[in-house]
Amino acid sequence: MIGSMANTLSRNGMRALAALSLSLAFGFARAQDSQPYEADPPDRAARVSYVDGNVSMQPAGEEDWTAAILNRPLTTGDKLWTESGSRAEIQVGPAAVRMDSDTGLSFLNVDDDTIQMRMTAGVMNVSVHWLEGNDHIEVDTPNVAVTLLRPGTYRVEVDDRGDTTVLKISEGEAEANAPGNDVIVHNQQVVTFRGYDQLSAQFGTLGAPDEFDAWSLERDRRSDRMASSRTSEYVSPDVTGYEDLEDNGTWSSEAEYGYVWTPTHVVAGWAPYQFGRWVWVSPWGWTWIDDSPWGYAPFHYGRWASIRNRWCWVPGPRAVRAVYAPALVGWVGSPGSVNVSLGGGGLAWFPLAPREVYVPARRYSPRYVERVNVTNTYVSRAHIKDVIGNVVHDVNYRNRAVPGAVTVVSRNAFTNSERVDRNRVRVTQEEILRSRVSASAPQIAPVRESRLGGTRTYVRPPPQAIAERQVIVKRNPPAADARFVRTPDRRTDLSRGVREAVEQTSRPAPARTDRPPPRDPQTWRDAQLQQRRQQQDAQREQQESRDQQVREQQARDQQAWREAQFQQRRQQEDAQRAQQESRDQQRNIRESVQQQVERHQRQEVERREVQQRSVPQPPPRQDRASPPPPQPAQAPRAEQPRPEAPRGDRNSRNWEPKSQSPKKDNDQRDRN
Repeated sequence: MIGSMANTLSRNGMRALAALSLSLAFGFARAQDSQPYEADPPDRAARVSYVDGNVSMQPAGEEDWTAAILNRPLTTGDKLWTESGSRAEIQVGPAAVRMDSDTGLSFLNVDDDTIQMRMTAGVMNVSVHWLEGNDHIEVDTPNVAVTLLRPGTYRVEVDDRGDTTVLKISEGEAEANAPGNDVIVHNQQVVTFRGYDQLSAQFGTLGAPDEFDAWSLERDRRSDRMASSRTSEYVSPDVTGYEDLEDNGTWSSEAEYGYVWTPTHVVAGWAPYQFGRWVWVSPWGWTWIDDSPWGYAPFHYGRWASIRNRWCWVPGPRAVRAVYAPALVGWVGSPGSVNVSLGGGGLAWFPLAPREVYVPARRYSPRYVERVNVTNTYVSRAHIKDVIGNVVHDVNYRNRAVPGAVTVVSRNAFTNSERVDRNRVRVTQEEILRSRVSASAPQIAPVRESRLGGTRTYVRPPPQAIAERQVIVKRNPPAADARFVRTPDRRTDLSRGVREAVEQTSRPAPARTDRPPPRDPQTWRDAQLQQRRQQQDAQREQQESRDQQVREQQARDQQAWREAQFQQRRQQEDAQRAQQESRDQQRNIRESVQQQVERHQRQEVERREVQQRSVPQPPPRQDRASPPPPQPAQAPRAEQPRPEAPRGDRNSRNWEPKSQSPKKDNDQRDRN
C-alpha cells in the first residue's frame, strides 16, 4: 500500500515537473516572441584583401589603433591609415578600394545599397565593377563630395592640408557635389578643386600613369581574369573574396551537392574554422577571421561538407545576391552559455553543413534570418522557421560527428582573440557527442582585445589633424559619424564659389555645355533596374547554355567512354584469342616434333636389332687352364653351302668385303 502511494506520488511529481518545464519553455519562447527585433545588419561588409607594409585601423567606437590584418571585415565607422611605403586594398560590394602611402580612409556608411567613404588625405583608387539601380558609391573629401555614377576606374587625391582635391577618371563618370552646385566629370578628364569658401575647379586631361596606377591596373586585370574563370560559373559575384578561390583549390562535381570547391594548400588534418581567431565586429558580434589568404568567402558564405575524408566548400545559389554572415558554425553546449566539460570551461564549434540553418546571435527580423540562409545554402523557408522558433529539437548536425571537425579552446583564448590553432584543447569524441548542440553563438561580452583583434603589434596612428578632419557629404551618414561631416551652413558662399570657378575655368565652353540634362531619379533607377534585370536574364541564359553544353559534353564523353571500353574489350578478346591460337599452334608443333623423335627412335632401335641379328656371334672362348666340359655327343650335321653374292656388287644387301685375314675378321666381330 505504501509502495503504491509512493509510485503514485512519484508519477504525479514527474507530471508536475514536466508541466512546469513545458510552461517555462513556452513562457521563455513567448517572452522571446514578445521581445522587439533589433535592427537588421547590412547584407555586406568590406574586407581587407591586401596589406603591404604598416597599415593600421581603428574599429568603430574605439580610441586605440591596431594593426590591420588580412580578411578583417570592415563596416560603418571603421578607419584605416597607411604609413609611408605601405599599401592596402579593401573589397566592398561591387568596388575595390586601393590606398597608397600616407592615406586616411574611413567608412561613413556601408549598407545594402550605399558605400560612403571619408577620405582625409593621400591617394586612393576606386574600381567599380558594376552598379545596380539603387547602388550609391560616394567618396567624401574635405572640400567636395564625389559620387561615382558608372562602372569604371577613379582616382582621388587629397593633399596634406586638406584644401585641394584632384579627381581623375580613366573610365566612367562622376559627379562632384558641393552645397548648391554639381559638376559632372566625364571619361578621361581631370578636375582639381581648391579652397573651401572660394572653391575653384580646374579641368585637364589625364597624364602618364605612375607606379600606383600600374599596381592598381594589375589588380584590376586579376579581377577581370577571375571574373571569367571557372569559379565565376559556380559562385555569385556578390560573394566577396571569391576571386581568391581559383588559384587555391579545385572544383569537382558531387551528386549530393553539385559543384564543390576543395582547398589544396592546407596542412594534414586541416578542418574549417581552426586556423584563425575570433573578433568582435559590430553589429554582428563574434566574427571569424581566417589566416588563409583565400579564407574570406568560404567562411562567411556557403557551407562546408565532409566528402570521402576531405573538406569541401559548397557555395550557395548563384542567381541570388549573397548575404554576409560573421561565421557559419554551430556551437557545442547549451544556448547562451556554450560550455564543454573542461577544466575552467571552454567553447567549442563546428562548421555547418549544407541545408543546416544558421541562427544569428541577436534577435533579427525573420526576413533577415531567411535571406542569410537561403542565399548561402539550399534550405526551405519552412525548415528555417521551425528551427528559429524552436519547433524542431535535437537537430542532427552532420559535421558534428566528423572526427576533428569540432574545435575547442579556452574561454580566455576565445575572448582575447588569440590564434585558435595554438590554443586548441583536446577533447574526446565521446564527450563531444554527449554534449548538447546550440545553433546560436554564445552570449559572451567582448573585451578590449576582442574588439581590436588580439594583435599586440605597436602601430603608429595617423596625425590628429588628419584623423579628425571633416568632409563634405552628399548623403547624411548614420548619426555615429556625424561629427566628421561639414554642415552646409558653414559654407554659405560655397555654391557661388563653385559656380564662379566653373565659369572662369580655362576649359573651352562648348566642351562644358554638352553636359547631359538632369535626369529624373526615379526614371534613372527604373532604367538601371531594367538594365540589371536584362543583364541577369542574359547571364541566366548564358549559364543555362553553358550547363546544357556541359551536359551534352558529358553525354558525349560518356558515349565515347563506352565505345572506348567496348573497343578495348574487343581488342583484349582478340589478343586473348590470338594468344590461345599461338599456344595451340606451339603445342601442335611440340607434339609433332615429339612424334617424329619417337618414330626416329623406334626406327633406330629396329635397325640396330636387324643389324645385330645379321651379324654372327663368335663362339665362346675356351679357358686353357681347364678343359671344356664334355659335350654330349651329337650327330654330325651336314653343312649346307651358303649362297654368296658377287663380291663386286656393292649394291647387294648380302655383300661383304673380303676378309684379308682371320684376325681382322675376329676384330671386326668384336667391335660389332
